[in-house]
Amino acid sequence: MKFPFKLKKIDVLVLRSFIGPFLVTFVLSLFLFLMQFLWKYINELVGKGIPASVMLKLIFLSLADLVPMALPLTIMVAGLMTFGNLSESFELVAMKGNGISLMRILRPTFIFMAILMFLNFLFLNYVIPKANLEFKAMLMDMRSKKPAFNIDPGQFYQQIDGVAIRIGAKEKDNESVKDVLIYECKKDDSKQLNVIRAESGKMVMSADKRSLDFTLYNGTRWEEMTNNPEYNKTMPFNEMHFDKQQMVIDLSSLDFNFTDREAMSHDFKLLNIKQLQLEIDTFHMKMKNLTVENSRYCSRYLHYPKLFSQMERPRMSDKGTKFLNLKDTNIIDNFHKTSHDLVRALAITQARGLKGTLDGYSSNQIFLTQDIALYRTENHRKFSYSFLIFMLFLISAPLGAIIKKGGIGLPLVISVILFVLFYAVNLTGEKMGKELVVPVWAGMWMSSLFLFPIGVLITYKAIRDRAVFDFTKIKVFFKYIFQFAASKLKRKNAEV
Repeated sequence: MKFPFKLKKIDVLVLRSFIGPFLVTFVLSLFLFLMQFLWKYINELVGKGIPASVMLKLIFLSLADLVPMALPLTIMVAGLMTFGNLSESFELVAMKGNGISLMRILRPTFIFMAILMFLNFLFLNYVIPKANLEFKAMLMDMRSKKPAFNIDPGQFYQQIDGVAIRIGAKEKDNESVKDVLIYECKKDDSKQLNVIRAESGKMVMSADKRSLDFTLYNGTRWEEMTNNPEYNKTMPFNEMHFDKQQMVIDLSSLDFNFTDREAMSHDFKLLNIKQLQLEIDTFHMKMKNLTVENSRYCSRYLHYPKLFSQMERPRMSDKGTKFLNLKDTNIIDNFHKTSHDLVRALAITQARGLKGTLDGYSSNQIFLTQDIALYRTENHRKFSYSFLIFMLFLISAPLGAIIKKGGIGLPLVISVILFVLFYAVNLTGEKMGKELVVPVWAGMWMSSLFLFPIGVLITYKAIRDRAVFDFTKIKVFFKYIFQFAASKLKRKNAEV
């Protein structure tokens, strides 16, 4: 494969200067967003005995959804830092002094951004839907998982199916316990309740941690006799005293279970472009069928009304058609005066029925349109988020060449401000598109349409070696305004 141009030393220099800050900033951005994720879900995941491998897999899957959020901030910081450093160290000046234009200097990074934009599109379309499906399923599994087996003294532990355990005290070995109270409910008979009380005991977990061997000493067991025919009247029970009793408690209900992925795979956020288009076509077909069905229902009212079937009908035409041969333009005057009240009542009933049907059709149409908007939003997102990478670089790189300030301080401040601005506009546009305030495409491309003229302006200013804002002219303008206002005020005071 041949590239359209040869990499020269200047291209290597610019790429090397850009890729270093890009990788470092990308890792740091991912780490910051990951900390936000952990802070959000830490209370739901800690203390449930979830294996470390499962927890690490969940964190790894969460990174997929964080990449589209980290890339915009990364590109802005890397672009500002790279070309701010080159400008501050006068390397850009030296390149321009040798007749190399700014666009030629930016060319290798533009190509790098184009490749990154394509890779980001593939990542959004293929990787993120699968990663999000697995992530949401695992998160649901972890949320539904019961806490790990750990009995605190003085409290009932009720996470085991069919068993509630309370202990009075626990020894330092974490196995010997005192004052044990156990409520046991039979799985095959929810009415039967057994109660066990013991002075002391010893708990030993099995090697696979799926069962608990409980040895009880000096206790009593009460067992309800639900099979007795007289149970509902006399509530009989057996009482048994023991010096030592061995019981095994099944802990399989605490296992980590996996949710069915197929049941969650139809969420619009978990589909690629092809699947989204199929869903959109399905919604359009539903809308079309709904329109046809309601058109057929309403078309009945264009012919002979049902209300005439309940009274004496006016004379029909000689051809025997179903249309009325009305003699008076005022329809009700074609009926006898004694039937006017009945005609009005039946007409109102029919009109209300038709209105209710049309209102139902309108509501269904609105719901389907809102559902289609969600799938269209996700479809446009994969393209708009990829194009934004190029747009943000078009702003950050020339802006770095203009401000001529490297390092991490000022570029980071400017990048955060631009990122907040981009995120606010993007979130507003997406919400407006989903709520059908604006067309879906306009909402999803609103941030790009907003940033494009800014990027073109900054690039033009950077090519011309001009500041983005000419504060001298702004100062002169405001000075003229103040002088004009002062002269007017002075003249008015002189007249008074």
